[in-house]
Amino acid sequence: MKRKTKSAIVIIAVLVTFGGIFGYFKFTEQKEKPTPEKATVTVENDGVALEDKKITKEELLYPDNLVESKVNEIIHSMSHQKVEASVKWGHEQITQEKIDRLLAVCKMNDYKFNELYIPILERWSKGDFSHAVEDHNAIWEMQGGEDSRNSGRATRLMTPAEEKAYIENNLKFDLYDGTH
Repeated sequence: MKRKTKSAIVIIAVLVTFGGIFGYFKFTEQKEKPTPEKATVTVENDGVALEDKKITKEELLYPDNLVESKVNEIIHSMSHQKVEASVKWGHEQITQEKIDRLLAVCKMNDYKFNELYIPILERWSKGDFSHAVEDHNAIWEMQGGEDSRNSGRATRLMTPAEEKAYIENNLKFDLYDGTH
């Protein structure tokens, strides 16, 4: 019995020794190999490296390649803040940043209805919403709006008090930055 125990101890010691030697060589072999350098790629937008440029919320929400139907929908939804209509689908708060970004996106794309979008956004960019009823109805008609159905046709500009109430009831929370 003593002989078997001694043999087992010797075999275990030999295995541990060889395992240690093998592990040492494998570890030092990994250290000696040169580490390949990571390739770096610079992504640019209008010649400015994106890592050097701060991306705004509007650029994330309204990328350079925004589809035209989305531009149409956003302008329509923003116009609801300024006009009275019996039915309103879509609510987007009007901000200068949003208007300026949509205007830039329209100018960099060849949208079918740019001749409508760009003048609207240029007026709005200057704070001129005096034609918001006509702006809304032009977009609404493009989207298939008809007077025979639940009319979403804008009838007039809202008063400042009505606009304030509309904002409170429909645009209270900005889901993208947590403000209200």
